[in-house]
Amino acid sequence: MSTSCIIVALTILSTIPSLVFAATYNSIFATCAGSGYVPNGGAQSGAWSSASACAAYCYARDTSYIYSAWTSTTSGCSCGSNSFQTGSVAYGNPGNCGGNYEVSITHTTFNFISCTNTYQFTGAIIQSSSTDFFAIFNQCRSYRYMAIWPTSGNTFLYACGSAYTLPSTQTCDYQVNRLYSHPADATASQLARREQVETAKRRLDSLNQQESMSMKDQWCPRGFTSCQLEDDPNSFECVDTMNDLESCGGCLYNPYSPENTGQKDNATISAGQDCSAIPGVALGHSSCDQGRCKFDCKIGWKSDKNKCVKFWKTTYSTKSGP
Repeated sequence: MSTSCIIVALTILSTIPSLVFAATYNSIFATCAGSGYVPNGGAQSGAWSSASACAAYCYARDTSYIYSAWTSTTSGCSCGSNSFQTGSVAYGNPGNCGGNYEVSITHTTFNFISCTNTYQFTGAIIQSSSTDFFAIFNQCRSYRYMAIWPTSGNTFLYACGSAYTLPSTQTCDYQVNRLYSHPADATASQLARREQVETAKRRLDSLNQQESMSMKDQWCPRGFTSCQLEDDPNSFECVDTMNDLESCGGCLYNPYSPENTGQKDNATISAGQDCSAIPGVALGHSSCDQGRCKFDCKIGWKSDKNKCVKFWKTTYSTKSGP
């Protein structure tokens, strides 16, 4: 990590309060979901024995992965920061999603109770809606109980309350409430302080990731650079710029980056050189070695540092007398 990143990291850490928590953080069941849900972190490489193991892996890999999706039929695990949509909700309870995903919230103080449409909240109550499942957890963080009802239009209706009655339960499904409880010691003030820690950790993770990505190319194998194509800045090819004759020392048309697509020239980036196209170079007498062009000049030209220059000869004409 660079010195500047270390300074920023220390600044972040200095803002974190000294904390002692009674609340326990764990992963919990969110829903069974069909293949319509695609976590934006992608499928991971490996096999996991349970939804909770998958959730623990996702959160440990990146704290922004607040959702995990595990399949019992393949033991596969996917991670993401994007919410599932209500249209992907499938029938099933924790541990019984069949061939569908078992989606979990990877890190929370809430606990899953059951699914039901017969509960009743008493005491302080708020009701609203959201298009992001996990966002509701933050809205209800100061309440003991929370119910979330997935319905049409990718909308999650929800309610937060301080007490409840539960006459009966049923299997989780579309338009069936998920009921969650919150430990009494996970008060809003403690959660607010905990969020400071989580926010700081995410910022540090982001800094580390940015620093890591600045040290290596994220699109090509090690030793290669992703270079924009001449006529299509939205596409790239992997080039060994240390040895490639036509892109020696760097990319000929800018390194590829989704943020920079469409740019034809960037003066802040070292441009590569086509060694074979240097004026005056003899045909077949050029190469790239360690990012530098090596060449022989053709007849009538001479080498001048990194180029060939035409060798001008002075000629004299002799006239005979009258």
